[in-house]
Amino acid sequence: MPLFEPSAPPIGQRAKRYGEPIYTYYRDSERPGIVAICALLEEWFLELPEDERLDLKQRFRSPIERQHRSAVFELFLHHMLLRFEFEVEFHPDIPGVTTHPDFLVSRDGQALFYLEAIAVSNSTQEEAEANRMNQVYDTLNNLQSPDFYLGLHLEGAPDTPPAGTRLRGELSRWLATLDLEVIRQCYREERYEDIPTYEWNHEGWHIIFEPMPKGDSARGNPSVRPIGMTMPVRARRLDLDESLRDGVAAKDRYGTLALPLVVAAQVVQELRIDKIDVMNGLFGPEAITVDAEGHTHLGRVSNGAWISPAGPIHRGISAVMAWSTLEPWNFTRVEPIVVHNPYAAFPLSNETFPVAQHVVDRQRAVLVEQPGVSMEELLGLEKDWVTDD
Repeated sequence: MPLFEPSAPPIGQRAKRYGEPIYTYYRDSERPGIVAICALLEEWFLELPEDERLDLKQRFRSPIERQHRSAVFELFLHHMLLRFEFEVEFHPDIPGVTTHPDFLVSRDGQALFYLEAIAVSNSTQEEAEANRMNQVYDTLNNLQSPDFYLGLHLEGAPDTPPAGTRLRGELSRWLATLDLEVIRQCYREERYEDIPTYEWNHEGWHIIFEPMPKGDSARGNPSVRPIGMTMPVRARRLDLDESLRDGVAAKDRYGTLALPLVVAAQVVQELRIDKIDVMNGLFGPEAITVDAEGHTHLGRVSNGAWISPAGPIHRGISAVMAWSTLEPWNFTRVEPIVVHNPYAAFPLSNETFPVAQHVVDRQRAVLVEQPGVSMEELLGLEKDWVTDD
């Protein structure tokens, strides 16, 4: 049972379209880097127990991005645990509980911990908005623009599907009025205010289009896509810490376990999570408080996954491993942020994982960073293992 079905027909070495399902592009592409990705994922797929392959394959092949990404994350985690020299049992039974964690992890026959995987991603509404935007981007990339790339300065998101074909016609007529040498001179002299723009609105979505001169090697080349840059005009509110908090808290659903429970979370967002996002999500956001005498103190708001105004909560979760968005080509570049729960009912041993992690120093009542080895070394892959050379 292969992970990838045969391609019919291949699509050569073109770039992925915005709205194209990830699996379909991987399957059909002949780019050397994508071929290498498919070979690696196929190899990892064969490491799964046979009775687990069908479900994962169906999710991996799904055109719904959330389902595809969850399957890739599960493949990644399973292979990572094997590289850690663990034994992995899928969906173990827990007495008195109808739900099942993703993995029971053992070594030399001794059960060590349960692991639950989650993907914290955009809401259904945001995903639908992104799909509508991607349809427009793909339409615009069929625009004949021999002299210019398009820079898109974006604000908002469309409430309904825009008429992408009509917009493409408007832009084509506008670009035909522009003088390449005049605009090149504006860029050379940094007179950006003199560069003409084209503004467009559609039900909550506002775009300012900016012409960006192509280099001589790209001019007139139909394989070069017109969209050169997309940039939000106004930054969206970032809630990575809240998304992680809610996702982790939802996994404390097995009652009192006899083993530690580790939550592996992938935060699928355009921006990477960092240590402060994870700490804010688990322990509450940093805040400055003022006491009755007017003295200020740095503390935290008690609304994290592990702490509330009433004290510690979700003590059944022993540790969290958090990743930014994982793509096959960055498996070796995205290091997990691992944090042990100081209030855990069953603490996880500091020696369980070889990666860097924040562990509990009981004597000083603080978390300290314990060094570890990189994902590059653990996975046995070069850091830049995907190339299109």
